[in-house]
Amino acid sequence: MTKSRKIASSFLLKMKLALFIIISSFLIISKAQLTYIHQDCYDNYGRYGLLSNYRANLERAITELTTTATTTYFSNYTTGIGQDRVNALYSCRYDVSPQVCQNCFASTTRNISWCFSSVEGLIAYEECTLHYSNRSISGLMEDLPRLYHYSTGVEETTRFTLVLENTVTDLITTAASEFLISSRYFATATVRYSGSETIYALAQCNPDITSFECRTCLRTGFDGFTSNFTGANYGQIFMTSCRLSYILSSEVPSRPWRFAQTFLQLNQPRFTPRYFSSIGTRRSSIVGAIIATIMSVALSLKLLQ
Repeated sequence: MTKSRKIASSFLLKMKLALFIIISSFLIISKAQLTYIHQDCYDNYGRYGLLSNYRANLERAITELTTTATTTYFSNYTTGIGQDRVNALYSCRYDVSPQVCQNCFASTTRNISWCFSSVEGLIAYEECTLHYSNRSISGLMEDLPRLYHYSTGVEETTRFTLVLENTVTDLITTAASEFLISSRYFATATVRYSGSETIYALAQCNPDITSFECRTCLRTGFDGFTSNFTGANYGQIFMTSCRLSYILSSEVPSRPWRFAQTFLQLNQPRFTPRYFSSIGTRRSSIVGAIIATIMSVALSLKLLQ
């Protein structure tokens, strides 16, 4: 066999392996029942090109975070200098298994391709979030950008708002205080709303902020949510430093609580959750899908080298 044929054969083998990795990863994520929520791409701080140093640094940051996602629920990594500097961090819900956390992070990294050319992106799954930017985001209380996933459907809005406010206030206090006990800002709450309905709520903050900052992040996010939406029987708020989720449900959800799935099971086809972003808009297209596929294959080939 000639040298050129050997190279071609080797390339085809790598392509097959790369496609196998991609297909297998989607099957793994499907089995893990991950729930994709939304993602936003932000150009506020600039854009980057396909062959830029920023893209190379972003790949390096993701590679480094991939190794830590197998052992920890939160990690951040910074690389590069100047405008090419990349700051990236991920956070998994503390009530999911380590395997689900790892699979979720792997899934968010594939979504980066949909934000191609944007130097900042926030990707939210029910089980984890990934945020990257060319500005500092680690060790700081970041309540922007912010993603809301919600649906309105409560008729007695005045009473519900009062009960939800009291529930979330106690939840925030508990979550912000939990760090002293377990080194984690995490709490859940179950509050009976009526004879047949119960409010299930969850709050979590990243461990790199203070208790006061955790409380501020959750409160700011919730207040921003309630000032925009009244009578929301389902809501999830995703920010870099914290997250808050709740649902009014007539059924007891299995743990770990999957708020979006529970809502859809109870309400389809009557209601579909809506999205709202505090900054920027989600950009996706056929071109984005093609770029995403190419970059996924390229990354898989790189891992095989």
